[in-house]
Amino acid sequence: DVSMIQAADAGIGIVGKEGKQASLAADFSITQFSHVGRLLLWHGRNSYNRCASLSQFIIHRGLIISVMQAIFSAVFFFVSISLYQGILLIGYSTFFTMGPVFFLVLDVDVDAKIAMTYPELYKELQKGRVLSFKTFFVWILISIYQGTAIMYLGILLFKEDFIHVLAITFTVLIVTELLMVVITVRT
Repeated sequence: DVSMIQAADAGIGIVGKEGKQASLAADFSITQFSHVGRLLLWHGRNSYNRCASLSQFIIHRGLIISVMQAIFSAVFFFVSISLYQGILLIGYSTFFTMGPVFFLVLDVDVDAKIAMTYPELYKELQKGRVLSFKTFFVWILISIYQGTAIMYLGILLFKEDFIHVLAITFTVLIVTELLMVVITVRT
């Protein structure tokens, strides 16, 4: 039992009368065989959807600020000045956008009873439509578009008050990220 569990991509061990060797060697441990369905159909579904949303959001979060930095450098003759200084960059990736990530991690698209009643829903995940090259490139294009729009509109609309452009673009960036989380969350 232990060698088969260790050879599997995701080993499931059942605590039984024979001992706990199987459950200790497994990636997932359950107490009854009847819990396998819930583990796969409910928790597996949620895990896949959450990982897909989270990975795409994190790539979006990093790319949008990179696009903004590239545009800022290009507009000002490729000077080596950072668009946002240290504390804002740290705040952006931790404090300001970390809270919304918890909404992505706790997202549930269907109720547990529905997932258990209709196992056909799992086939949708097997097709890989949630995390594919298409969805990846859609997020890339959204990031490039949003970063470009934020920087160019910030520079064009506030040229007289250039000192405020950084604060305005940073605020719009945070609001944009929050809106992307609201759009992405399904619960």
